[in-house]
Order: sequence, then structure tokens, then C-alpha cells
Amino acid sequence: MPYFLSFESFAGCNLRCAECPMGNMQIQRNAKELPFSIFKKVIDETHHFLCCAMLYFQGEPFLSKNIFEMIRYANEKKIYTIISTNAQLIDKEKAKKIIESGLNKIIISIDGVDQSTYEKYRKGGNLQKAIDSIRYIKEERKKSKTPLIEVQFIVFRHNEHQIKEIKKQGIEWGADVVSIKTAQIYDFNKKEELIPKNKKFSRYIKIENEWQLKKKQNNRCFRIFGGAVIAADGNVLPCCYDKSSTHTMGNVFNENFKNIWQGEQFTEFRKQVFYNRKQFEICKNCNE
Repeated sequence: MPYFLSFESFAGCNLRCAECPMGNMQIQRNAKELPFSIFKKVIDETHHFLCCAMLYFQGEPFLSKNIFEMIRYANEKKIYTIISTNAQLIDKEKAKKIIESGLNKIIISIDGVDQSTYEKYRKGGNLQKAIDSIRYIKEERKKSKTPLIEVQFIVFRHNEHQIKEIKKQGIEWGADVVSIKTAQIYDFNKKEELIPKNKKFSRYIKIENEWQLKKKQNNRCFRIFGGAVIAADGNVLPCCYDKSSTHTMGNVFNENFKNIWQGEQFTEFRKQVFYNRKQFEICKNCNE
């Protein structure tokens, strides 16, 4: 059984980030919101094994009307909870609810230290709102030890010059930690302008005039043995790189998760990864 699961609490977003298939409307789910009853059903099946529940996949989790109920229920089952958010919807009231729900960790995406740089990727976003959200949570957290606040900075060519500054600013804003993340680019041969010039912060390398993943891919993968993704429409996906539900292993709306996890389809998929991982399109952009 898995020790971690990702739940797509809401399949939609309030921003239009260029490289996000949900934000740019490239993908659309049959359902927008994962019902709490389905979330509860899966948690009840897996909580004896589950260490961590990530309440996000594609989309903005705070658009879900059930998000705080999900966090509370997972915490009641002693499961560590994480949310990743653009933080545009977090005001003082939501910050209070975040603390009261018992959320263990919140990742706030901030990809620039000034508005003009920030909005080059976070289309429609307001940097000050993201900064204020950190301060609201930090203020409310005086009554609690959680959540840990992480600022996540995705490195592109247009913001790589701000890496040193975001590490300093993030802590000054109130974050506990600032993480630097390489950007996942779709069709990276056509979007060279997004790839950082500093190779240290690029997921890709140019070989014979063609961009390729920098990290060698072996025929193995820990993710498909440790966890899975449950999309808002109930589809169970092998990992977070299957954003368009290309490899649906089953659906928890009408099946038990355990049967899907241990089923023939998922088992065969895992075997095929060991034989030839490169046959799967979803693996071609993975740096794990």
C-alpha cells in the first residue's frame, strides 16, 4: 500500500501560468472538485499505511470548499498534510482556518521579488498578496507550531538573477525555508527562452543543438511504488507527471483504491517502467 498520496482537491485555477496545463486551459477534468466523501473513503482505506497526504495536484487547492475539512480529517488520522498554493486567496480569515485545520506544511509559490518579474510567469497574480499571506499565517501561527511555511521559487531565464535575493527576502517575509526548483518546460525545444542560462538551475542541457533532460533516466521509479495521484474526477494516476490522465489505473468513484493499487493494470505499468521507461511520454520530462 502507498505511504503517500496526492489528492487533486480542485481542478481549476485563478491564475494563467504559461507552463501549467491547468492554468493555460490545456487540460480539463470531467469534475472540478474532489468530493469530500470520496476523499474520506480513500483515507479510510489507506490511513494505516499513509504517512503523507498532498492536497494538491493541478489547480489551486483553496478554490475547494472542502479543503479545510480534508485537512482536518487527514490530521485526525495522524497523516502529515501539505498544500502548495499561489496564495492569492489567503486573507486573515483563511489564515486562521489554515492554523485551526492543523495543516502541517504550506508551499507558497513566489517566482520573483518584484511584481514585473513575478507576473511574467504567474499570469494574473499579485506579488503583494502572496507576501501578505505569509505574514497572515505567521501571525496566526503564534498559537500553533504548524504549518511550516515554505516559499518555492521556480527558476526561469527571466528570474534566475533573483535567486540570491529571494533566499533573503523569503525569510524576511516570514517563511521558514526557501526552496529553489527547476522549471518543467513543455516542448522545451520550442521554449528555449524559458530555460535558465545557469546550468545549475536548468533541468535540461543542450546536446547537438537539441535540448534534453540533464539527468540520465534509468529504468526505475520510486514514485509508482510509494504513492499515486487521485484526480478531482476520481481517476487514479501513477504519478504527478501524468497531468492529462494518460494512464488512468482506475477510478475511486466506483472502485476500492486497494483493488486499483494492487490491480493488474497498475502492476503491469510498474513492470513496463523497469523494462523501458522511455516508452512513456509522462516520464520524458521527469528528473527523478
